[in-house]
Amino acid sequence: MRQRERFFFVFFIFIFVSLIILLLSLGGHLKIASLLLEKIASPVGSVVYSVFHKLPFVSEDQQTKKLTDKNLSVVVQLSEIQKLKKENSALRDQFQTSEPKSYSLLPASIIGAPSFIPGVTTPTNFIVDKGQQDKVKIGHAVLFKNNLVGKIIETSSNLSKVELIVNNNSLLTAKTQEGAVGVIKGDGRGMTLDNVLLSENIKVGDLVTTKGDIIFNGLGYPQDLIVGKIMSVDKNPSSLFQKARVESFVNLNKLYMVFIIMNE
Repeated sequence: MRQRERFFFVFFIFIFVSLIILLLSLGGHLKIASLLLEKIASPVGSVVYSVFHKLPFVSEDQQTKKLTDKNLSVVVQLSEIQKLKKENSALRDQFQTSEPKSYSLLPASIIGAPSFIPGVTTPTNFIVDKGQQDKVKIGHAVLFKNNLVGKIIETSSNLSKVELIVNNNSLLTAKTQEGAVGVIKGDGRGMTLDNVLLSENIKVGDLVTTKGDIIFNGLGYPQDLIVGKIMSVDKNPSSLFQKARVESFVNLNKLYMVFIIMNE
């Protein structure tokens, strides 16, 4: 019985206080008190909010940022792993190639291809990460496996520029598997075997290799490096020479490492 009386007593007090607060609020008398409470509570709320959002189960933005950073880190690591795998594969393939056996080869990563636009143009020059400090010289031949890629035309302390065999300025003597001799000329997209005597027998599918033009200091193109194969023949009976379109076995667009022939 006493508990019921206490309950009604507290209930009526609560109703009475609520009515007073309501009347004061309607009369605008609680505005100053309300502002004072907001001013006091505001920094407290800010601190609580800040602490609350640092909790691991609440901080979605922070957690998202951490996950994003972690994902980017993983992507970078995977990219590095793939690069290492490719380089290791290239090294393994290169040094398992039966020819050239006697060459001292310097692996070099391709770090640039000036004026190359994927899907639009063909690379005509490479920038590689080896230079004068690695004893690289102008005139050194550059290959991939036993396929000729080009030659060094510029060097700095740590970098070199490779002129590819498809470059407009590229010129070298070559021969077919049947012994026909001519000149390989680059045209910016591919190669032409030119200045072949009309009497020589050349045909589609013939292998074309370097004839060799090593000079006294050991620089230049060694003989028997693969240039490519003949794709078409242009033979005019009224001309002194015939020519053929030659295609490299190396996809220059996808090349990521080359090898510089160092022995002199």
